[in-house]
Amino acid sequence: MVDLLSFAGVAGEQPDVGGRAVTCTVGGACESGYGRLADLLAERLESGREVGASIGVYRDGQPVVEIWGGHSDRNRRRPWTGNTVTPLASTTKALATAAVLLLVYRGHLDLDRPIADYWPAFATAGKGEIATALVLAHRSGVAALDTAISNDDAAELDPVLRAIEAQRPAWPPGSRHGYHAMTYGFILSGIVRVITGRTIGQYFADEIARPWHLDLHLGLAADEHDRVAPMIGPTGRGAVRALLTPMWLPYSVQLLCKKSLTYRATFGGSAAGFNDTAELTRYEVEDPSAGGVGTGPALARLFAALGGPVGGTRLVSADLMNRARISHASGRDQVLRMRTDWGLGFALPGGPMVPAFGVPGVFGHTGASGSIGFADPDHQLAFGYTPNYWGELSGRGRTTFRFTAYVEAAYAAAGIRRWPAQQTW
Repeated sequence: MVDLLSFAGVAGEQPDVGGRAVTCTVGGACESGYGRLADLLAERLESGREVGASIGVYRDGQPVVEIWGGHSDRNRRRPWTGNTVTPLASTTKALATAAVLLLVYRGHLDLDRPIADYWPAFATAGKGEIATALVLAHRSGVAALDTAISNDDAAELDPVLRAIEAQRPAWPPGSRHGYHAMTYGFILSGIVRVITGRTIGQYFADEIARPWHLDLHLGLAADEHDRVAPMIGPTGRGAVRALLTPMWLPYSVQLLCKKSLTYRATFGGSAAGFNDTAELTRYEVEDPSAGGVGTGPALARLFAALGGPVGGTRLVSADLMNRARISHASGRDQVLRMRTDWGLGFALPGGPMVPAFGVPGVFGHTGASGSIGFADPDHQLAFGYTPNYWGELSGRGRTTFRFTAYVEAAYAAAGIRRWPAQQTW
């Protein structure tokens, strides 16, 4: 970053779990005019609404915010540094999508051809006409598997791909849409492997992460696990309160039935339990649906490269991204039981996956951890945020996301006019 102001001295105090006062320092840099984001992060750390987080903003293809702060552990003993990464939850899907779009851009994959043309066994059980575009828009019907995905199966990959091949769609492909919470990344990994001979995590690392200098990973090497800020889950009572709010209630009711599509596609789609620390910290396993790790500045850089040129170069063509950021599915989601809006691999503003920020043309993805990455190509702005505290499941507020204030500060600093946004869930 050039001509940036350092924020080494922005700090506050926060009690740890034993009542001890600890200092929370915000590090990194902001371009002049963007300092409100560092101030806001410091305020959140001091109040306890954040434990640790990193934030990145790109404007006109250049980094204008790369900051981090707080602590990487529940007891607030380990300071968050510029080298700290944290789980992305479902924002991981944006990484998998970028890998597939790069294959399309290079001419190795046709979004409209049946997947079975590349992966013949995928045609089993009525899936012969499903194209990659239907998966990217969450319209394929392969939203859940009859058996949960374990980390052992994911590490081997073949058992998951065999289960996908055998699975019958939950609805006629293309007729409806529903969030492919767990199956999404594995279907894409199967496509990438038959075309390239590499898993999607390997392809992303080789063709995107390393060339674009992105600290984003679909499978993190074991010798780098000490860099990870593990997710800090909410209390059980807080999670229940959040799931009983009006926004989530239709979804929550479906979770009561373990045979429901909603349960099988989300909580029941993984063999790892919510409090299963040993399984949840196997960061080396490629879970391209929800198991990626990375930083906010790296997410911002990825989305900047998807939304426009970075250093004079785009990741994929403007034409391809213009197709990816228009609506391909909108309305009641068969899994989440609320409105969702999807482009190709990216959520569009309006529903809870990417709240409306008062500007058109935005595309991105969020995760249950509270993380988000998005691009606004019309204004050449990109944003990334990765916290380690699952605040959105804390039960505080009905539709208040922590990232909203950071996003609003970024737009204000960029001088981009927005208008009041109406949520539609």
